Amino acid sequence: MTANAHLVAGLVDAPLLEFPFDPPEWSLARRDYIMAEPLTADPQGWINLGDAPGMGYALDEGRLLATRIG
Repeated sequence: MTANAHLVAGLVDAPLLEFPFDPPEWSLARRDYIMAEPLTADPQGWINLGDAPGMGYALDEGRLLATRIG
């Protein structure tokens, strides 16, 4: 999701970005499970990508550690 959002943000003529969210099957927690905070849209539908390096979000290290194999 964040990679697509950054791509669209860099395009000149991309008016929309499909935002996958269809609870309870497709929730923010399920979609953004590796992120410390899910990517959300504000009431006007805008997504703040922030200015942090990389994709702009912190990883949920505890969740990643819990899914580690071996």
